[in-house]
Amino acid sequence: MKTPADASETVTGTQLLDRAVAVLRFLGAAGQQGATITEITEALHFKQSTAHRITTALERHALIDREQSTKRYRLGLALFAMGAAAADGTGLRQLARPAVLRLSAETGDTTFLMARAGFNAVCVDRQDGGYIIDTLTGHVGGQIPMGVGPASQAILAFLPTTEAEVILDTNYPLFQRYPNLTRKTITDSMHSIRERGYAVDEGSLVEGISAVAVPILPRGRDAIAAIALNMTSARLSQERLPGLVAMLRREAKSLEDSLNPLEGAFATRGMGH
Repeated sequence: MKTPADASETVTGTQLLDRAVAVLRFLGAAGQQGATITEITEALHFKQSTAHRITTALERHALIDREQSTKRYRLGLALFAMGAAAADGTGLRQLARPAVLRLSAETGDTTFLMARAGFNAVCVDRQDGGYIIDTLTGHVGGQIPMGVGPASQAILAFLPTTEAEVILDTNYPLFQRYPNLTRKTITDSMHSIRERGYAVDEGSLVEGISAVAVPILPRGRDAIAAIALNMTSARLSQERLPGLVAMLRREAKSLEDSLNPLEGAFATRGMGH
């Protein structure tokens, strides 16, 4: 039986755009591992000719890259550049840069600014501490499915319940790629995250690496981002955790206060037209 994506050989206009976006999202979720054309075809239920046509076009525009030795596709540098430009365009990255620098300088650990982008969380900014660690998102522009890692969970926990449920329903097939992560474990953690105001992972996702994150909650809006500290698990002691949370909350509160006047200015400007 044919899937809707296979119903016709002719793919044009909006359909083609939707499928190209699906390929980009799939490769974004695949991360550094990337995916072969066969994996893309099977996962997205495309005809192979359609998958080839889309990947060829995306590669031509440098939105994806293909490694010659393995034939695996990954997101390309042009997409990264657009993502960085988009992050700057929101003003969030520029506004949060001093906070990101302060946290890394004060703690010696790696600081991340993560923002929601649909069903994913995107690394908007990153500052390494006194040592380099392995992380899920890697560089600025890297992304993970919402629900994976403390930063995205901190955002997810403060979204409207029905919206969070849709995100979890959509992303749950991706959770099997990560150890000790299921839809249930994420759902169970959301109540405690809301209650205490922060999310923490003590090495369950990446062995030996822990993280703590707090949401950024501008007044009258859902969570738009989170700021997180990643470190070796040996550095996240129970004695140290409260101090790290206090630092993160201080910076998040400052960002929230800075974002609210911008909201008012935009609203006033809109009323004047």
